[in-house]
Amino acid sequence: MCRSRETANRVKCASSLRQVGQAMLLYANENKGAYPRTIYSPGPDPKPVWGTGFAAKDPFSDVGPQPNDVSAIMFLLMRTQDIGSEIFACPSSNAEKDLFGGGTNTAKDRSNFTSIPKNLAYSIHNPYAKDGTIRDRDFWSSARISPDFAIAADINPGTKGTGNNVTAVRTTSTAAEMKNGNSNNHDRDGQNVLYGDGHVEFQTNPFVGIERDNIYVTQAGVLIGSPENENDSILLPTDD
Repeated sequence: MCRSRETANRVKCASSLRQVGQAMLLYANENKGAYPRTIYSPGPDPKPVWGTGFAAKDPFSDVGPQPNDVSAIMFLLMRTQDIGSEIFACPSSNAEKDLFGGGTNTAKDRSNFTSIPKNLAYSIHNPYAKDGTIRDRDFWSSARISPDFAIAADINPGTKGTGNNVTAVRTTSTAAEMKNGNSNNHDRDGQNVLYGDGHVEFQTNPFVGIERDNIYVTQAGVLIGSPENENDSILLPTDD
């Protein structure tokens, strides 16, 4: 991709993430400060999932998304706020807008993205915490999230793609090595990150946020896990 086009795409991507942040704030304003979240099943190790129950008409029903589904969080914004599915398709990725199964279907006829690889180019913080790690279950709220907390970003690169190994990078990694931990959306040069105060910045490595730890893994280095504490961003899903 030519550099000028990628620069323009980064700007569009940042705009989309800002809209996600605005939609989350509107959702919180309508729900006593709580950010969106579907069914939460707590426990000592609640594994996050994504892309489940997409055809359900009610995201909180028995046939809706499985407990602790992170992608269903973002889809809930489409059901409740005035944003379209194109917002979740970064122009630098291969993602495209979700058509909700075709025909006359809208977001309100579904409960999750039809295809994560095809329709979702962003990751969001996993708010489904393990028992005993976060004192207040209401921490996932507009009142509790710190301004420099990483809420969402270009999709987590995971470990399975060519040159991807987000668990291997360190703060001491070289610029070339750091590409292994950057999102694939922008030629692995970095990622746009949405912060708790609503602003978006392009970061050249994933070590950002409150404690400058890797936003794509837990502070314990786990790729598909739950936050270790209230300052621990873990952005999912991955694009593996």
